Amino acid sequence: MLVDRFGRKIDSFRIAVTSRCNYQCIFCHREGMMNNPGNEALDAGDYGFLTEVAVKHGIKSFKLTGGEPLVRSDIVDIVREIATYTRDVSMTTNGSLLLEKAGLLAEAGLNRINVSIHSLKPPVYRFITRGSTLLEKVLKGVDEALNHGIKVKIDFVVMKVNIDEVKNIVEYASGKGLDVNIIELIPLGTPQDVYRDQHVIVDPVIEFLEKNSIAKTVREFQSRPEYIMPSGIKVDVVKGYGNPALCSRCTRLRLTPEGWIKTCLFIDKPIVDISRELKNRDEKGVINGIKRAVYLREPFFKPG
Repeated sequence: MLVDRFGRKIDSFRIAVTSRCNYQCIFCHREGMMNNPGNEALDAGDYGFLTEVAVKHGIKSFKLTGGEPLVRSDIVDIVREIATYTRDVSMTTNGSLLLEKAGLLAEAGLNRINVSIHSLKPPVYRFITRGSTLLEKVLKGVDEALNHGIKVKIDFVVMKVNIDEVKNIVEYASGKGLDVNIIELIPLGTPQDVYRDQHVIVDPVIEFLEKNSIAKTVREFQSRPEYIMPSGIKVDVVKGYGNPALCSRCTRLRLTPEGWIKTCLFIDKPIVDISRELKNRDEKGVINGIKRAVYLREPFFKPG
């Protein structure tokens, strides 16, 4: 098992397979790669080899993200390669291409997916995504994923423009048996004027959940408060900025599209380049790079 200098075990990889996206959301942080070109240097076999090596050292969970991962023409192959070595392969997506690809992804081994639905009101959805008119298609994509046995979770970034929809999102999710992440807007990647105009603290959301839930727990991963609703769904509150409690239980490494390891979302500069080792199928080189990144990890937000 990999453990960093702060006693945090490392058991998951968040893999940005592309920086390309067919949306232009007002708060996109590009997985903390704001100043990196995001060249897609790795192919499906490279991701499979990374997984093969990483699982030998206790990394169990692999989440594909972007950009929008579904814009990659080989995304099904990437999922299939990763799923060869782990049963826990998941994805974050805006859902715009899910209707066409859900069946193929399920067949390849994808078992969980986070779909970003930041509003159920078409005008608000268009405002947040800066022009997208695909909300109805996204909702159909959610149903298609469920029909193919993929577990779906909704990601909802709460802002002034949509905070009045929290109840509706929870009701929508409850009706379909979907868990929800309610995420506080962070300044990373968000233009200052947008952050100033749209940021809200999540206290009113927490009050709503405290009042309407039947139980509350705290997840081990990132110390996330988790509320159990009467329908049985779970709603996590994610406060990613200025939150030492979250950092103290972060168990994740990140990989950029170029094949660099990042140790934290908020650190813009990648730390360790393992692209050549992946291409050369150099197992020792890959694990040495992973261990180097683990050693360099530290909580971005610290108590006090």
